[in-house]
Amino acid sequence: MRSTLSLGAFALATTIAASANAALVYGGGTETGSRYNPGSVAAITYMNCFTAVGAGETQLSLESAIVGIRRIATAGALLDVGINIYAAEMTYDGTNFGRGANYLIYSSASLGAGAASVTQLVNTGAVSGVTLNLETASNAGLGGWWIGVEFTGANAANTANGWRVVNAPTSGASVNGFGIFNRTVAGVPTGTFEAFFAFGTPPGSTASRMMVDVNGSLVPTPGAIALLGLAGVVGRRRR
Repeated sequence: MRSTLSLGAFALATTIAASANAALVYGGGTETGSRYNPGSVAAITYMNCFTAVGAGETQLSLESAIVGIRRIATAGALLDVGINIYAAEMTYDGTNFGRGANYLIYSSASLGAGAASVTQLVNTGAVSGVTLNLETASNAGLGGWWIGVEFTGANAANTANGWRVVNAPTSGASVNGFGIFNRTVAGVPTGTFEAFFAFGTPPGSTASRMMVDVNGSLVPTPGAIALLGLAGVVGRRRR
Protein backbone atom coordinates (compact mmCIF):
# COMPACT_ATOMS: atom_id res chain seq x y z
CA MET A 1 0.00 0.00 0.00
CA ARG A 2 1.37 3.43 -0.99
CA SER A 3 0.22 7.00 -0.55
CA THR A 4 0.40 10.60 -1.79
CA LEU A 5 -0.05 9.71 -5.44
CA SER A 6 -1.54 11.78 -8.22
CA LEU A 7 -4.67 10.92 -10.18
CA GLY A 8 -2.58 9.65 -13.09
CA ALA A 9 -1.43 6.68 -11.03
CA PHE A 10 -4.97 5.30 -10.76
CA ALA A 11 -7.88 4.47 -13.03
CA LEU A 12 -10.97 6.62 -12.49
CA ALA A 13 -14.23 4.67 -12.57
CA THR A 14 -16.56 6.72 -14.71
CA THR A 15 -19.91 4.98 -14.30
CA ILE A 16 -22.55 7.73 -14.08
CA ALA A 17 -25.93 6.10 -13.52
CA ALA A 18 -27.55 9.02 -11.73
CA SER A 19 -28.24 12.36 -13.37
CA ALA A 20 -26.93 15.58 -11.88
CA ASN A 21 -30.31 16.29 -10.28
CA ALA A 22 -30.91 12.82 -8.82
CA ALA A 23 -30.94 12.33 -5.03
CA LEU A 24 -28.19 9.67 -5.10
CA VAL A 25 -25.08 11.45 -6.35
CA TYR A 26 -22.56 8.77 -5.40
CA GLY A 27 -22.64 5.13 -4.32
CA GLY A 28 -23.86 1.62 -5.07
CA GLY A 29 -20.55 -0.25 -4.98
CA THR A 30 -20.84 -3.98 -4.21
CA GLU A 31 -19.15 -5.34 -1.11
CA THR A 32 -15.88 -7.25 -1.20
CA GLY A 33 -14.60 -9.54 1.55
CA SER A 34 -12.36 -6.82 3.03
CA ARG A 35 -12.63 -3.99 5.54
CA TYR A 36 -10.23 -1.21 6.56
CA ASN A 37 -9.32 0.38 9.88
CA PRO A 38 -6.23 2.67 9.91
CA GLY A 39 -5.26 1.17 13.26
CA SER A 40 -4.57 4.43 15.03
CA VAL A 41 -6.63 6.73 17.25
CA ALA A 42 -7.85 10.03 15.71
CA ALA A 43 -7.04 8.94 12.15
CA ILE A 44 -9.74 9.68 9.57
CA THR A 45 -10.11 7.62 6.38
CA TYR A 46 -11.56 9.51 3.40
CA MET A 47 -13.29 8.14 0.30
CA ASN A 48 -13.10 10.26 -2.85
CA CYS A 49 -16.49 10.81 -4.48
CA PHE A 50 -17.24 12.31 -7.90
CA THR A 51 -20.51 12.97 -9.69
CA ALA A 52 -21.47 14.36 -13.09
CA VAL A 53 -21.96 18.14 -13.11
CA GLY A 54 -23.73 20.37 -15.60
CA ALA A 55 -22.93 23.91 -16.71
CA GLY A 56 -22.38 26.15 -13.70
CA GLU A 57 -22.91 23.37 -11.13
CA THR A 58 -19.97 23.81 -8.77
CA GLN A 59 -21.48 23.02 -5.37
CA LEU A 60 -23.13 20.08 -3.62
CA SER A 61 -25.86 20.65 -1.05
CA LEU A 62 -25.46 17.56 1.11
CA GLU A 63 -28.67 15.85 2.23
CA SER A 64 -27.50 12.59 3.84
CA ALA A 65 -24.90 9.83 3.71
CA ILE A 66 -24.75 6.14 4.59
CA VAL A 67 -21.47 4.32 5.31
CA GLY A 68 -21.04 0.56 5.62
CA ILE A 69 -19.05 -0.60 8.65
CA ARG A 70 -17.98 -4.23 8.68
CA ARG A 71 -18.14 -5.60 12.23
CA ILE A 72 -16.63 -8.99 13.09
CA ALA A 73 -17.95 -10.98 16.04
CA THR A 74 -15.34 -12.50 18.35
CA ALA A 75 -16.35 -15.13 20.89
CA GLY A 76 -20.00 -14.58 19.95
CA ALA A 77 -20.06 -10.81 20.41
CA LEU A 78 -19.34 -7.64 18.48
CA LEU A 79 -16.72 -5.25 19.80
CA ASP A 80 -18.37 -1.85 20.31
CA VAL A 81 -16.89 1.31 18.84
CA GLY A 82 -17.90 4.91 18.23
CA ILE A 83 -17.93 6.68 14.88
CA ASN A 84 -17.67 10.17 13.41
CA ILE A 85 -18.62 10.83 9.78
CA TYR A 86 -17.30 13.85 7.90
CA ALA A 87 -17.91 15.57 4.58
CA ALA A 88 -14.98 17.55 3.22
CA GLU A 89 -14.17 19.69 0.23
CA MET A 90 -11.60 18.33 -2.21
CA THR A 91 -8.67 20.38 -3.49
CA TYR A 92 -6.41 19.73 -6.48
CA ASP A 93 -3.12 21.49 -7.30
CA GLY A 94 -2.68 20.01 -10.77
CA THR A 95 -0.86 16.94 -9.47
CA ASN A 96 -2.15 15.88 -6.06
CA PHE A 97 -5.46 15.98 -4.24
CA GLY A 98 -5.97 17.49 -0.79
CA ARG A 99 -8.59 18.16 1.85
CA GLY A 100 -10.25 21.55 2.25
CA ALA A 101 -13.08 22.58 4.58
CA ASN A 102 -14.10 19.63 6.76
CA TYR A 103 -17.55 19.19 8.34
CA LEU A 104 -18.65 16.73 11.03
CA ILE A 105 -22.04 15.46 9.82
CA TYR A 106 -22.64 12.57 12.24
CA SER A 107 -21.33 11.35 15.59
CA SER A 108 -22.21 8.38 17.80
CA ALA A 109 -20.33 7.00 20.79
CA SER A 110 -21.62 3.47 20.11
CA LEU A 111 -22.47 1.28 17.12
CA GLY A 112 -24.30 -1.06 19.49
CA ALA A 113 -24.11 -4.70 20.49
CA GLY A 114 -24.68 -7.88 18.55
CA ALA A 115 -23.78 -11.56 18.34
CA ALA A 116 -23.09 -12.05 14.61
CA SER A 117 -20.77 -10.45 12.08
CA VAL A 118 -22.53 -7.82 9.99
CA THR A 119 -22.02 -4.96 7.56
CA GLN A 120 -23.79 -2.26 9.55
CA LEU A 121 -25.24 0.65 7.59
CA VAL A 122 -24.70 3.87 9.53
CA ASN A 123 -27.05 6.60 8.33
CA THR A 124 -26.33 10.24 9.11
CA GLY A 125 -29.99 11.12 8.74
CA ALA A 126 -30.88 14.53 7.32
CA VAL A 127 -27.91 16.89 7.05
CA SER A 128 -28.61 20.61 6.86
CA GLY A 129 -26.43 23.63 6.27
CA VAL A 130 -23.55 21.80 4.55
CA THR A 131 -22.79 22.98 1.01
CA LEU A 132 -19.50 21.79 -0.46
CA ASN A 133 -17.53 23.53 -3.18
CA LEU A 134 -16.78 20.78 -5.70
CA GLU A 135 -13.36 20.04 -7.21
CA THR A 136 -13.97 20.36 -10.96
CA ALA A 137 -10.47 20.91 -12.38
CA SER A 138 -9.10 17.35 -12.41
CA ASN A 139 -11.76 15.65 -14.53
CA ALA A 140 -13.92 17.40 -17.10
CA GLY A 141 -17.63 17.07 -16.37
CA LEU A 142 -17.11 15.73 -12.83
CA GLY A 143 -17.22 17.35 -9.39
CA GLY A 144 -15.44 15.79 -6.42
CA TRP A 145 -15.52 15.79 -2.61
CA TRP A 146 -14.58 13.50 0.31
CA ILE A 147 -16.58 11.46 2.85
CA GLY A 148 -14.57 10.56 5.97
CA VAL A 149 -14.93 7.98 8.76
CA GLU A 150 -13.21 8.16 12.13
CA PHE A 151 -13.52 5.38 14.72
CA THR A 152 -13.67 6.62 18.31
CA GLY A 153 -13.54 5.27 21.85
CA ALA A 154 -11.35 2.70 23.56
CA ASN A 155 -11.64 0.23 20.66
CA ALA A 156 -11.08 2.74 17.84
CA ALA A 157 -7.90 1.09 16.54
CA ASN A 158 -9.20 -2.50 16.79
CA THR A 159 -9.57 -3.98 13.31
CA ALA A 160 -12.61 -6.04 14.36
CA ASN A 161 -14.45 -2.95 13.06
CA GLY A 162 -13.53 -1.47 9.69
CA TRP A 163 -14.96 0.54 6.82
CA ARG A 164 -16.23 -2.00 4.27
CA VAL A 165 -14.25 -2.16 1.01
CA VAL A 166 -16.33 -2.18 -2.19
CA ASN A 167 -15.99 -2.30 -5.95
CA ALA A 168 -16.61 0.62 -8.33
CA PRO A 169 -19.75 2.71 -7.72
CA THR A 170 -22.82 2.36 -9.90
CA SER A 171 -23.71 6.04 -9.39
CA GLY A 172 -20.97 8.60 -9.70
CA ALA A 173 -17.26 7.95 -10.15
CA SER A 174 -14.15 7.47 -8.05
CA VAL A 175 -10.43 6.88 -8.03
CA ASN A 176 -9.66 3.35 -6.79
CA GLY A 177 -8.00 4.56 -3.60
CA PHE A 178 -8.61 6.49 -0.39
CA GLY A 179 -7.07 9.22 1.72
CA ILE A 180 -6.06 9.39 5.38
CA PHE A 181 -5.69 12.29 7.76
CA ASN A 182 -3.46 11.98 10.82
CA ARG A 183 -2.26 8.40 10.44
CA THR A 184 0.35 7.22 12.96
CA VAL A 185 3.91 6.62 11.74
CA ALA A 186 6.48 5.14 14.15
CA GLY A 187 4.08 5.86 17.00
CA VAL A 188 3.61 9.54 16.10
CA PRO A 189 0.45 11.00 14.46
CA THR A 190 1.42 12.88 11.30
CA GLY A 191 -1.24 15.61 11.53
CA THR A 192 -1.34 15.71 7.73
CA PHE A 193 -3.66 14.57 4.94
CA GLU A 194 -2.37 12.02 2.43
CA ALA A 195 -4.02 10.88 -0.81
CA PHE A 196 -4.12 8.28 -2.17
CA PHE A 197 -3.56 4.96 -0.44
CA ALA A 198 -4.49 1.79 -2.32
CA PHE A 199 -4.36 -1.98 -1.94
CA GLY A 200 -2.52 -4.46 -4.12
CA THR A 201 0.70 -4.51 -6.15
CA PRO A 202 0.77 -2.24 -8.05
CA PRO A 203 -1.36 0.03 -5.83
CA GLY A 204 -4.98 0.01 -6.94
CA SER A 205 -4.82 -3.40 -8.57
CA THR A 206 -7.38 -4.67 -6.05
CA ALA A 207 -10.56 -3.03 -4.74
CA SER A 208 -9.60 0.03 -2.67
CA ARG A 209 -12.84 1.98 -2.36
CA MET A 210 -14.94 2.38 0.77
CA MET A 211 -18.69 1.76 1.11
CA VAL A 212 -20.65 5.01 1.05
CA ASP A 213 -23.85 6.32 -0.52
CA VAL A 214 -24.31 10.10 -0.71
CA ASN A 215 -27.56 11.96 -1.35
CA GLY A 216 -27.55 15.60 -2.30
CA SER A 217 -28.44 18.30 -4.80
CA LEU A 218 -26.05 19.94 -7.24
CA VAL A 219 -26.40 23.71 -7.36
CA PRO A 220 -24.70 26.55 -9.23
CA THR A 221 -22.68 29.14 -7.36
CA PRO A 222 -24.43 32.51 -6.98
CA GLY A 223 -22.19 34.00 -9.70
CA ALA A 224 -23.08 31.20 -12.09
CA ILE A 225 -26.79 31.75 -11.45
CA ALA A 226 -26.38 35.42 -12.33
CA LEU A 227 -24.54 34.56 -15.54
CA LEU A 228 -27.19 32.02 -16.56
CA GLY A 229 -29.87 34.65 -15.95
CA LEU A 230 -27.98 37.16 -18.06
CA ALA A 231 -27.62 34.61 -20.86
CA GLY A 232 -31.38 34.09 -20.79
CA VAL A 233 -32.01 37.82 -21.09
CA VAL A 234 -29.60 38.10 -24.01
CA GLY A 235 -31.27 35.10 -25.69
CA ARG A 236 -34.71 36.69 -25.43
CA ARG A 237 -33.45 39.96 -26.88
CA ARG A 238 -31.99 38.15 -29.89
CA ARG A 239 -35.34 36.49 -30.59
